Amino acid sequence: MKPAITPNFTLTQLEILGFDRVGFVEEVTRFVSDYGHIVSVRFEADGVRSQGFLKIKLDQFERLESLLVRLKAITGLVRVKKVETNPHK
Repeated sequence: MKPAITPNFTLTQLEILGFDRVGFVEEVTRFVSDYGHIVSVRFEADGVRSQGFLKIKLDQFERLESLLVRLKAITGLVRVKKVETNPHK
């Protein structure tokens, strides 16, 4: 029996900041899921702004730049940035 082939994944954390609106988080997570696997997601909104953190697994690190460009096209998105993850958490 052959062992299962497991691709190498890169764990990446993103911080998202945008204006709070109906469908904002859904649009962000839909775009992210097109590029990788969402490991965790946490968003908070106060009626004006929405801030969230997503941990995602990407099978190709090069896809991160394409994902960031696509996310920046979302209506109401103010900032998206890669956040350094703590490997001990």
